[in-house]
Amino acid sequence: MSFNLYLVRHGQTYLNKYGRMQGWSDAPLTESGITDADAAGKRLANVDFAGAYSSDLSRARITAEHILAQNDQSGDLTAPVELPGFREVFFGVYEGLRGDEIAGEIAAEKQLVDADKITSYGDLTKHLTMDGTMDTFHEVDPYHDAESAEMFWKRFDVALDTVRENHKDGDNVLVVAHGTVVRNVAGRFDSEKTTHIAPQNGMVSVWEVTDDDLKMKAYNDTTTIW
Repeated sequence: MSFNLYLVRHGQTYLNKYGRMQGWSDAPLTESGITDADAAGKRLANVDFAGAYSSDLSRARITAEHILAQNDQSGDLTAPVELPGFREVFFGVYEGLRGDEIAGEIAAEKQLVDADKITSYGDLTKHLTMDGTMDTFHEVDPYHDAESAEMFWKRFDVALDTVRENHKDGDNVLVVAHGTVVRNVAGRFDSEKTTHIAPQNGMVSVWEVTDDDLKMKAYNDTTTIW
């Protein structure tokens, strides 16, 4: 079995705009974020989607609705199925805080090389890998509420298996999720080097999904008309 998975990052939110950590926090889309969603929808307007899914956070669901509203090929498919397994990573006690400040604090605490130059989640992943960064957040969170890699992948794999069970060879499937989710998928199924490219709001990545693997066909694409 093989189908195409169009994995889209939601449009810009206010916490994105302000550089804040936004895991399970759910700020609304900005005006620019609505534009991101509509732009992705126009580029995906000619894709005949057999199904559509999103995280259960509103920024992903609303982005999916805007994408489907632009689509003339998918019949009466107007709303995604919400799957909590596609939620953003939970950052625990760091939710809502400035990402550049938190990255620097964690780099210093872990005594990473050139810690003073680490100013983003992406910078941390270059030293720790995607899974290692999740594990580090879980470790340094005084409540240990931030998700570890094991916690994240356990729920993500349930959602992905649900999509697999619902689709067949040749289907095109839309999933709207989140930036770190997009990076995690790239790191696990393609290359950690890919994850160094931060996914833009409204970007599209395309994966060929089989029974036991994913193969990248496009990543962080903001220009292709599919």
